[in-house]
Amino acid sequence: MKKLALHWQIFIGMAIGAAVGLPLNVLAENGVVDESIPRTLATYGKQVGDLFLRLLSMVVTPLILTSLVTGIAGTGDLKGLGRLSGWTFGYYIATSLLAITVGILAVNLIEPGVGADFETLQRTAEAEQAGGSVVTPEILEKGESLGQTLWNQLLNLIPKNPIAAMADPGNRSILAVIFFALLLGVFILQAGGRHGKVLTEVFAAGFEVMMRMTMFIIRLAPIGVLGFMLYAAAGKGLHVFVALGQYMITVLLALAVHAFVTLPLILIFLAKRRPHEFFQQMSPALLTAFSTASSSGTLPLTITCAEQRARIPNRVSSFVLPLGATINMDGTALYEAVAVLFIAQALGNDLDAAQQIVVALTALLASIGAAGIPHAGTVMMVVVLQAVGLPVEHVGLILAVDRILDMCRTSINLWSDSVATAVVARWSGALDGPSDPPPDEATGSPPDAPRPDEAEGEPAGAPAEG
Repeated sequence: MKKLALHWQIFIGMAIGAAVGLPLNVLAENGVVDESIPRTLATYGKQVGDLFLRLLSMVVTPLILTSLVTGIAGTGDLKGLGRLSGWTFGYYIATSLLAITVGILAVNLIEPGVGADFETLQRTAEAEQAGGSVVTPEILEKGESLGQTLWNQLLNLIPKNPIAAMADPGNRSILAVIFFALLLGVFILQAGGRHGKVLTEVFAAGFEVMMRMTMFIIRLAPIGVLGFMLYAAAGKGLHVFVALGQYMITVLLALAVHAFVTLPLILIFLAKRRPHEFFQQMSPALLTAFSTASSSGTLPLTITCAEQRARIPNRVSSFVLPLGATINMDGTALYEAVAVLFIAQALGNDLDAAQQIVVALTALLASIGAAGIPHAGTVMMVVVLQAVGLPVEHVGLILAVDRILDMCRTSINLWSDSVATAVVARWSGALDGPSDPPPDEATGSPPDAPRPDEAEGEPAGAPAEG
């Protein structure tokens, strides 16, 4: 019997995690089982998920380095790099502003903070802190000004030691690795001749090896996703979502509009792609991003899906996706804008139009400074709060539901990055003629895509599994 396609395996893993975790939560809430049972199970699930995410993180830096250098050096000239950069950054700014606009409209129409029980919100926040929240108000109070944040981001773009940047255990120096890889690719082109050819071949060989290693690790995605979903479903009591129900609905509604209206329209009119097919091609990465809440950790899988399933040229995916995982945060920017306006409404401090414009611009710039790791959006929110003079400590009001919203906004971040590859590939001249051959009907993958589970020595052109 033919194996299930990868995206179905991942979806089944998510479903099992939710099907086990949610009923246990309900039983614990009603006193049928001890509350420690779902929490202990959630801990084990997170440990399994962290192991998978660690494997993915292991290949992030070498994959970015070899992929980006290969993509630039393989172009043969630098004329296309300017067009590629222009379209990429233009897309990032435009879609982030569109996302923020959708979020601000949603929060003004729904007004989730108006009439909110502030005392209940505070009690929920205090219970969250007592339970050992990952992001605490004490940490948030150490936030920097917007100018300092952006300056630090620019400063960190240039690594003191590129080897040390590649060895950063938390993958927090991805921008520095991208910058070094860009320069290295450019100067391999400048060197040319025999030396340039040798280095191009070395990095191309390294990229091929890293892709095979990545595809091997991807086979474990359903297990890792199951663990993370178990953690998300059983890790908190359901009561924490009651007080913040309207806030969650507002964020989720705004994210849904951006994901299923704005970005598909961009795909149709700018990339000339069918949204349903493109979504299916990127679905393994999207589902993994949802469960792990880490766009940087999911990056190897995103690159694999873009190149092997969506047929995006390497010179586009190797530039757009690593950069997007670091600075293109549509979901995070939208979330920050909604959260800040919700806090203002809950405090009875409605912001006028001018202040909301400040929130929009600050959220855009702050999202650029947010790393692609869990809870980064919450940490960066202090910058937006400071910009309109709201108390920083009230970020704690929304921490109880941050994990669920983090999973959703991370998926939107990655979906936007994926759409960017299709748009940039078309308009930067990277695609000449039809973009894709028709995908295999059973798997959703192009017919000549390598199998994620192909063994060493098997031909790379074996039929795709998905």
